[in-house]
Amino acid sequence: MRDPRWRYYLYSLTETQGLIAPVWVLLLQARGLSYSEIGFLGALYWAVLVSAEIPTGYIGDRLGYRRSLFLSALVTAVGVGGLALSHTIVPFALALGTWAIGRTFRSGTADAWLYSALANSGAVDAYTTVHGRGQAIKLAATAATAVLGSIVYSQSLTAPFLLTALLLGGNAAIVLSFPSTANMKRSFPEESTRLETTWQELKQVFTQPGVRGFVSYTVLLFGLVEVTRTFVQPIVVGDQVGLPVIAVGVLYASFNIVAAGASAVTDQIERIIGLHRWFRIAPILLAASFVLLPILPVLAVPSFISMEAIWRVSQTFQSGVINGRTRDHRRATILSVVSMAGGVAAIVFRVVGGVLADLFGPLIMLAALALAFIVGGRVLLVVTQQGVFESPRKK
Repeated sequence: MRDPRWRYYLYSLTETQGLIAPVWVLLLQARGLSYSEIGFLGALYWAVLVSAEIPTGYIGDRLGYRRSLFLSALVTAVGVGGLALSHTIVPFALALGTWAIGRTFRSGTADAWLYSALANSGAVDAYTTVHGRGQAIKLAATAATAVLGSIVYSQSLTAPFLLTALLLGGNAAIVLSFPSTANMKRSFPEESTRLETTWQELKQVFTQPGVRGFVSYTVLLFGLVEVTRTFVQPIVVGDQVGLPVIAVGVLYASFNIVAAGASAVTDQIERIIGLHRWFRIAPILLAASFVLLPILPVLAVPSFISMEAIWRVSQTFQSGVINGRTRDHRRATILSVVSMAGGVAAIVFRVVGGVLADLFGPLIMLAALALAFIVGGRVLLVVTQQGVFESPRKK
C-alpha cells in the first residue's frame, strides 16, 4: 500500500463524524440549553476556528503534515468525547472549543499533504480525481453513519459521541502510516519561521490575477451554506416541512449520498463543464431555489440536498486553484487563511441569519441571504479575471 491514494482513502473513511452530525444540536436541547445558548455555542465554535486557523496552519507547516493531522485526530476525539460528558453551557463550550481546535489542525493540511504526496510520486495531475474520490468515500461513510447515529441516539444520548471518539482514534493510527512528503523533509531557513515570511507568501498568492475575487466568491458561498446548515433541522422538523425527528438521520444520509456522487465525478465536471462555467451557474441556481422557499417550502429538502453536492464540488475546485498557485512548504498556511476567511463569513451569516430568522422566520431569512449572495456573487464573477479558473500547469 505504498501508493498515497489508498492511505488517503482510508483516512477519509475514518475521518467521518456522521454519527453525531444529525444529533449534536438535539443533545444540546436534551441537556436543557436554550436556543440563545445554542446560538452562542455555535458562534463560539466558529470564533475558535477562525482565531486558531493561522497558528495551527503555521504549526502544520513547521511540524509536518503528518504530525499535524495526527494531532487533529486526537484533539478532535477529546472534544467530541467531551460533548458526551457535558451537561451545562461551560463544559459544552470547552468541548466545542477543543473540537474546533482539532478541526483547524486538519484544515488545509490534509489537502496540502495529498498534493505534496502526489507530486512526490509524479501524479500531481490526479489531485482533483483523488481528492474528489476521497471526499466521496467520506461522504458515503457519513451517510451510513448518520442513519446509524440517529438510531443509536434514540437508545443512548451519549453513545454516538463516544463511538465517534473511538473512530477518530483509528484515524490517528492511519495518519501514522502516511509516507513522508517534502514538507516533512525540508530544512527551512531561519527567516522562514518569521511571521513576515507568511505575509510575503500570502501576498505572492493573493496578488495573482483573479485569486482575490475567486476566494471572495467561494467564501461568500460558504457563508450561505453554513447559515443554511444551521437552520436545516428547525426547518425540516418544524411546521415548514414537518418531518419527524427520527427522519433527520435519513435526511442527512441523503445529503451525503448525493454529495458523494457529485464529489466522485468532480474531475468529469471540471473537464466537461469547466470551473468558470460551474461557478457562474451551479451556486447561483442553488441560491435561486432558496429565494423561492417562502412561497414553495416543498423545495426545502431538494434544495438542501443539492446544496451539499454543489458545495463539495466547489470546495474541491477551490483547494485545487489555491494549491496550484502556492509553493509546497506554505500550502497548509495559505489554505488555512482561506478556511479562516470562510469561518468569518460563517460567523457573520449566522449572526445576521439568527436575527432575520427571529424577525421573519427561517425561510424568509434564507431567501434574503440567498438574494444577497446572487447579487454579490455576480459582481465578484464579473470583476474576477477568468485566468484564475485555469490550471497553472496548463498555461
